[in-house]
Amino acid sequence: MELLWLPFSLATVFFYGVGQVLAKESRARISSANYLLLFSVSIFAIYGMYWLALREPTAHDAYSWVKACVAAALAGGAYISYFEAIKHGKVSIVGTVAGAYAPWTIILALIFLSEAMSAWEGIGVALVVSGMLLFTYRSSNGENGKTESLGILLALGALFLWGTSAVIAKDAITDIGQTDFIGVFAVICPTMWIVYWLVSAKGKLEIPRGGNRILGLSILFLTMGGITMYIAFANGNVSIVSPITNLYPILTIAVAKVRLKERLTIRQYAALAMLIAAIPLFAF
Repeated sequence: MELLWLPFSLATVFFYGVGQVLAKESRARISSANYLLLFSVSIFAIYGMYWLALREPTAHDAYSWVKACVAAALAGGAYISYFEAIKHGKVSIVGTVAGAYAPWTIILALIFLSEAMSAWEGIGVALVVSGMLLFTYRSSNGENGKTESLGILLALGALFLWGTSAVIAKDAITDIGQTDFIGVFAVICPTMWIVYWLVSAKGKLEIPRGGNRILGLSILFLTMGGITMYIAFANGNVSIVSPITNLYPILTIAVAKVRLKERLTIRQYAALAMLIAAIPLFAF
């Protein structure tokens, strides 16, 4: 049982790694608002069924429910920021930036969950910060550069939102369990995304004529990735689980290079190498 978090963390790497690339392909045919509308249906249905099947009639204090709601709301905002980011940048870049929230999670866990940071984790934080600087530096001020920089900025927003959400979610799950937390998520996030759809798409439903199989798979994979991640949080230390689940950008990069034929510069390869090298350090 002590290592129960590991298989669920690896499952999260698979679901999120492949799901990100499929989401990028789907985004070429559907707006972020409409994608999140469909995603909200999947989250509500699958998370709701999970909660109904596994819930236990246990009472929790109001503060625990508030923490769960805040964690879910931050995660919902992170998804909005992320899907806006992939409109403006390469999925191999913005996906890696948005997914590199482990250092921020560890810092917050140090402060609020009384967890300790090792020297290896400190080195990992330094590598991630350096990698971010390489991503954001550009020698050209052209329009493409501005567009990609906007994508990175939005991805950074997703990074901080997801990192903060992970710590608060761990705290809430300790109080109410992952089943009830997933039930809260099933209500809070779809509500946020429907409001985002109403504002951004003005209530216009948009279903692409082709590629619905890829669209459905991307939504399913991202939905399942959330479940496996919160189960991993429930069974392990967030300062360990978060860095392991952050390995999914490696899979994203591999799949993106094959399916989307994306090309990176030497500088971007160096930055990716620093980010990838940093992730395992957080597990020491």
